[in-house]
Amino acid sequence: MRWLHLRMLRGMRSGKREGRKWSRDNPWLTRWLESIGCLHGDEYSAARGIAIGLFIGLTPTVGIQIILMLLTCRFFRANFLAAFAVSWVSNPLTMAPLYFGWNQLGEAAFSWLLAPLARLSGLSGKIVMESTYMIAGSLLMAIPAAMGGYALSLWISRKRRQRRAR
Repeated sequence: MRWLHLRMLRGMRSGKREGRKWSRDNPWLTRWLESIGCLHGDEYSAARGIAIGLFIGLTPTVGIQIILMLLTCRFFRANFLAAFAVSWVSNPLTMAPLYFGWNQLGEAAFSWLLAPLARLSGLSGKIVMESTYMIAGSLLMAIPAAMGGYALSLWISRKRRQRRAR
């Protein structure tokens, strides 16, 4: 098991080297990201980044996720790299099951509320209702996931700090 730990550490070091090389190659972008707080490494900004990444990753915002994450991370002074990493919960392989699940969840939770409001008939009405169910279902998943990711991230970082102190 020790060899696996050493191998993982070696991989982490090479990732850090690549990150430093990228930072040297793009100094203006690095300065900009640092100035707006997107590269802060403390536990709170990382937790905020994880919450933002989970929230945006679990909403149907494909195509504008990175822009939304950059703007939101700037507003909340969150770690963009953490947000970007966890936003890949919705990737091309998981997109279809997520969209289907959001639709089913939204319909199960809100059909009693939204069905009487539907005034459109035909295909356009069906598209509007299904989209509304999907957005409502995604919010039902994204909000608790973001809150849980924030809390779990802080808990893990505090446990790591306590372990190091011993």
